Amino acid sequence: MAWLEAGELRVGLGCMRLSTDESRDEERSLATVAAAAAAGVTVYDTARAYGLGPAELGHNERLLARALRRCGADGRARVVTKGGMTRAGGAWIADGRAKAIRADCEASLEALDGLPIDLYLVHAPDPRTPWATTMRALALLVDDGLVARVGVANVNLAQLDEALALAPVAAVQVGLSVLDDRALRSGVVER
Repeated sequence: MAWLEAGELRVGLGCMRLSTDESRDEERSLATVAAAAAAGVTVYDTARAYGLGPAELGHNERLLARALRRCGADGRARVVTKGGMTRAGGAWIADGRAKAIRADCEASLEALDGLPIDLYLVHAPDPRTPWATTMRALALLVDDGLVARVGVANVNLAQLDEALALAPVAAVQVGLSVLDDRALRSGVVER
């Protein structure tokens, strides 16, 4: 996370569950973000698709913006958000079309209500869209000044290599745990 300022805590808060849990509680969510900010957290990971379904696109981004403003941390927050994911019927369906990437980014900027996007990730490769199309759309977001940096999530090594050749990839987000070490075994983490 070289894009963080010297001295910033290099621990982020993943905000997904603040909007996707069936038992979510808005006041508890606002308090969670405030507690993280008070502890020195500056990186907040969100996504347009984080909500209970298609009617709630942008819920997590709006909640995060409200929480950061409420606790006064909006000026030092580094927002990481993701696009290229639909929630048709509540399912998670990748949509890597160029027009979807652009529309999702613009909707995220609106939901964040003036907070800048420090890092914008494509949520996952879309098997129906050429990866090069998605990467060129991502690169245009930087070129057009909509976001500061771009990256990829949930990629394999071949997708990562292609992304690195086509866009100014600043970050790679993959699942990694004792139960899922595919990113280690496949070489993605090493790359």
